Amino acid sequence: MLGTSAGRTPRGEDCVNPLAGHTNTYHTYGFEEALEGIAAAGYRYVELSAVPGWTEHVDLSTPPAEVRGVLERHGLEAVSLSGHSDLTTREGLDHGIAAVLWAAEYGLPIVNTAVGGHQSADENEAAFLGNIAELADAAESAGVVVALEIHGDIMASSDVTLPLLEKI
Repeated sequence: MLGTSAGRTPRGEDCVNPLAGHTNTYHTYGFEEALEGIAAAGYRYVELSAVPGWTEHVDLSTPPAEVRGVLERHGLEAVSLSGHSDLTTREGLDHGIAAVLWAAEYGLPIVNTAVGGHQSADENEAAFLGNIAELADAAESAGVVVALEIHGDIMASSDVTLPLLEKI
């Protein structure tokens, strides 16, 4: 039997959902409530959100072991960290590096981010290019992949993103 009467796939060894829920989906809820909702939806895996001023479910000053314990209570396993910040600023770059280091300590292979923040309407390509190498070096040293989201002004589409990536 593939699903329950509610149309959800049952959790368990014989039927693992390879998709991950994202705590940002529960942006207006607390971390525990987000995890409860994700687990209730049948997910086993989760992307954690640590986005300053937006969805701060994970505080990067919290030891990863503490966060892992919270996830285990909900039967969830983290697969990535959303560490979005404005990479055109020093503050945003520092957050990006902190996210990479936290993810590495947790054992997460991927940190997702965007170029700019939610408040930045006018992103600066030169500032991004000036900062991205430092983030890339930190990620390489930590063994973490940084995934850049198609989002904002200077990475709004593949047409503008591909030439930007060639400049890195």
